[in-house]
Amino acid sequence: MKPAIKAALISALIFPGLGHFTLKHGARGCLFLLPALLAAIYIFRQVLERASIILDQVASGALPLNALAISEQLSAASAANGPSLTVAATLGLACWAGSIIDSFMVGK
Repeated sequence: MKPAIKAALISALIFPGLGHFTLKHGARGCLFLLPALLAAIYIFRQVLERASIILDQVASGALPLNALAISEQLSAASAANGPSLTVAATLGLACWAGSIIDSFMVGK
């Protein structure tokens, strides 16, 4: 397999920036890896926080164990938090796409 294709596949299927490490361009890979990792950590923490709040409400009886009620609660929480999750997801996806393209170009 050609190094460019291998690096692009590693960046696409495993994590952004890792393909650059296979090409011995670690510093360049970190430019994609670190922002994507920070975005993933932020999204994961926000999801866990929301899940914990809803789980506590269900456990206390304040929220019925009903899929529709839980879905409405999630929608309300999403509207209240603003665009921060959207920005983090967009940053992560941009790093992912950029890493695939850049690792392929660097590999050539």
